[in-house]
Amino acid sequence: MSHRLRISVSFLTGRYHGEEWPPSPARLFQALVAGATAGCRVRGWSAAEPAMRWLERLAPPEIVAPEAELGVGYKTYVPNNDTDTLWPILARGVPLRDAVRGKRGEWDGLLTPKSVRPWLLQDGAQLHYLWDISGVTDADLHAKRLCSLARQLLALGWGIDVVAGLGEVEEDRMPPTGAWHLVPSWDGTATRTLDAATEGFVDDIKRAYNAFRNRTHGPAMSTATHPTAYLPVPYRAAGEASFRQFVAFDLRDERGEWRAFRWQDAMLVAAWLRHATKERMSSEHRPSDWINSFVCGHTEKGQQNQRLSYVPLPSIGHEHSDGHIRRALVVLPFADSGRGLPYLRRLAGDGLVSEGGATQAWLATAERDGVQDRYVGESRVWMSVTPVVLHGRDHNAGKFRARKVEKLLLQAFHEAGYPPRLIAEFSYQQAPYWRGAGPARLAQIPRHLSLWPRYHVRVAFRQAVRGPLLAGIGRHYGLGVFAAP
Repeated sequence: MSHRLRISVSFLTGRYHGEEWPPSPARLFQALVAGATAGCRVRGWSAAEPAMRWLERLAPPEIVAPEAELGVGYKTYVPNNDTDTLWPILARGVPLRDAVRGKRGEWDGLLTPKSVRPWLLQDGAQLHYLWDISGVTDADLHAKRLCSLARQLLALGWGIDVVAGLGEVEEDRMPPTGAWHLVPSWDGTATRTLDAATEGFVDDIKRAYNAFRNRTHGPAMSTATHPTAYLPVPYRAAGEASFRQFVAFDLRDERGEWRAFRWQDAMLVAAWLRHATKERMSSEHRPSDWINSFVCGHTEKGQQNQRLSYVPLPSIGHEHSDGHIRRALVVLPFADSGRGLPYLRRLAGDGLVSEGGATQAWLATAERDGVQDRYVGESRVWMSVTPVVLHGRDHNAGKFRARKVEKLLLQAFHEAGYPPRLIAEFSYQQAPYWRGAGPARLAQIPRHLSLWPRYHVRVAFRQAVRGPLLAGIGRHYGLGVFAAP
């Protein structure tokens, strides 16, 4: 039977002022230590310390967090950090007023603006940290103590982020629900990194606290007053891969030289690549229903993403880039195991045949280069190379509706696997963002998509996202292809 330690946190003000959401496990660890040593509770620290040292040795926890959105920012004014340089002057007996005037000539120099922008949570929303303690030595003893320490939590984040905590040991229960369910991931699929406690973290917190208490002793002020013994832990969303696996090809002619196609013909190149993949899979005697759905994209409703995507790569990212297509990817769906990759690699040497039967190019195994890196690297900011086609009108009663476009763009990203909570901001326009690409209206699109609006889009995510990144209608055959600046 599996056992799990769960520590749940409720923000009593509905706000959290830390930089990241959800708060890192290291923040919770520090909050537990602070709650256990506040005021008269410090008398019980000798009993609590073994439990905290036991906790720092556990594997990093899973995190289940509610939805949170950034509130309206404001500024406050705090003492300027460089006033530490006044300390040697004051130590010589110089009055503070004279020391400040000698440094800046005015009192205003003692204050500096600080930007504040809290995360806003829904009323009653809870944050959960989950440790697997199955088979861990002394789990019953220390987990019980940690449940008691959870009830002593005072704040998580800033001192004004007042919280109530609850600890519980669970057996064979489903994890709590939340908008975010993050799990540690050491296999390269992580989408973010959060700090966690590691062995020696309790000692490091003690060192930092003592350094803070003694920071003004002597002729100078010490600034080394923060814990540093963190363990950076990669996290990803539970049950999801954070990127899509792919096979890359160069487009060559019969002599092995580059074969180039116009930027606006991306849809045609994708169609040729899809046909070549279909023929190759048929020759490999793969099941016909699998070829029809997974390879050709004739999927059932609700399964539109469970298929291959064919992605021509225009040459961009250099001042002399011409936008011509010389490379292409065959991309697997999110969370695909990759078992089909060996079959896809056998496309090397096959030809891209147009509808008239003429061979337009030959596929060659590609080495990763600067152009490919733009499409498959990792970045917070991405810009479309081929336009994003929206599934809905951008006009109503003959008038352009910006809010409708924004809603359709969020829908396009959500359907492509990037929910709105991941998106910090975006912009859109008809003109290209990349040298070598063209206006959105010039891209060739299928007849059944010709009535829908299309735009070039720039999107910034809340954390780095790994490519390939595709969005909008037609993302499986050459449209809505993004690259990282």
